[in-house]
Amino acid sequence: MKINFMQVIRLVGMVVAIAGIIYALEFMERGIAVWFWIALLGIGFVGLLYTFRLTQRRQAVEERERERAEKRLKKRSQRKKRA
Repeated sequence: MKINFMQVIRLVGMVVAIAGIIYALEFMERGIAVWFWIALLGIGFVGLLYTFRLTQRRQAVEERERERAEKRLKKRSQRKKRA
């Protein structure tokens, strides 16, 4: 399986977002600014997770399509050998 550089960046971004949320909740004083940054990190995390899943789904569809195309070519070549 080919490693996608953008997927690695997304995964690192998700880990950083979660770490930022935990840090903000643990060590920062509660205030509107903290909740703003927590919300921003949460939205970023959800966005990263969504794009990660979209990419995974797209890659799976492409792989299935590639396998179907290979099967079709294999069947055609078998038919030509018989004829």
